[in-house]
Amino acid sequence: MRNAFSTLITATICVAGWLGGCGSDEDDGDGDTNTTGGSPEQTGAICEVATDCYPEVADGELAGDALCLSEVRGGYCTHTCATDDDCCAAAGECETDLAQVCSPFESTGQMQCFLSCESDDIPDDRDDQAYCQQEASRDFICRSSGGGSNNRKICVPGDCGLGAACDDDTDCSGDLSCVGEVKGGYCTQTGCATNDDCPGDSRCARLNDDTSYCLVPCAAESDCSFCRGDEFAATCTTEANFVDGDDSVAVCVPPR
Repeated sequence: MRNAFSTLITATICVAGWLGGCGSDEDDGDGDTNTTGGSPEQTGAICEVATDCYPEVADGELAGDALCLSEVRGGYCTHTCATDDDCCAAAGECETDLAQVCSPFESTGQMQCFLSCESDDIPDDRDDQAYCQQEASRDFICRSSGGGSNNRKICVPGDCGLGAACDDDTDCSGDLSCVGEVKGGYCTQTGCATNDDCPGDSRCARLNDDTSYCLVPCAAESDCSFCRGDEFAATCTTEANFVDGDDSVAVCVPPR
């Protein structure tokens, strides 16, 4: 019975493209796996210092002072503001129709401009996480600005961590390593024997008879395209060869 069950699961995962030896001969390609491209807008662009920001705006024209927000990964170009109308007020400031909001960030108390993912600013009732990934950057998330009574929902870089695309181990955070046998690579912890060996609430599953990996849990497909993009998006599924047996938690299985 166990061999029959394992065969069934293996066949199921072959459909998702996870296990080796059951893929096609199609060329995987060498697509870009960089996940720090920043925003299509000047607000949210990557930066090291404030002078990196808003190069298309004439000196003194911004409705506030330019800032490079260092509290998020890669830096985030923004400027001080008093109201939403101060964001995109200067000529040459905004390059798209993406909505922006004015909000304090975490405990700074300083009002700044951010790309918005508030429900009124997202068309067609789209998922807010998918919206930030698709419209801003594949490594952006929709999160609370942490601004207390002035709290807003904003698109900012998240912590890629487990499940991120990678070219080699140096692209992965902490002690994670890059699995190169899948499209786009997959930052993970290898050699787990049980879910308890995996970080957070990730799950341990077998890639083949010899190797096991920790997989990102998911509630929606946007959880599996985060820090991967559409080209290397993983599939959110409960059909995985879980080391601990049946598991009701869905995980992000990357494409083979």
